[in-house]
Amino acid sequence: MLSRSAESMRSVKTVHFTIKVDGELPDVPVKDADGDLTSAGDSKGTAKVTFAGQLLAIEYVLTGGNLHFKGPTGGFTKLPAAFAGQVYDPSAILNPDKGVAKVLASAKDAKTKSSGDVSVIEATVPKDVAAGLVPGISADVKSTFSVDKDNKLKSALFELPGGQKVDIGLTDFDKPVTVTAPA
Repeated sequence: MLSRSAESMRSVKTVHFTIKVDGELPDVPVKDADGDLTSAGDSKGTAKVTFAGQLLAIEYVLTGGNLHFKGPTGGFTKLPAAFAGQVYDPSAILNPDKGVAKVLASAKDAKTKSSGDVSVIEATVPKDVAAGLVPGISADVKSTFSVDKDNKLKSALFELPGGQKVDIGLTDFDKPVTVTAPA
């Protein structure tokens, strides 16, 4: 089932995602994020990030090789897209070489916990593969995947050895998404 879902996710062109982080991850200052993403790596949405000990709500647009973000005050600031990787790069989600398709294809010891319209599968994801999606992972990760009847990944919950949890939710597969840089 996970290999079918991996194959199905490789063809996804757009998706709406949510990310929720429970606990502190040393390499990921994002606490939660909500946005739209294209397979080309363009994304727009909102996030809560920890910066200098403060939790900040930001709005972001990632397109054309640039990251545009707006904090609680002022307008958008433009930075090279590489800066997104220092916070969390959502384009990794649909990247076939390191995103959810790779995670699903690499999962080991899969056990189906329930099946139906949405199947729940528990598995272990090797640390190097999981780190492509969630930076800073340094050990194999216990994971729970929810896969719908169309083999689309609806959610992935990663439980890290230190007790932290990262929950990624996916909806609105292949619905039109337009990402344009702010004026």
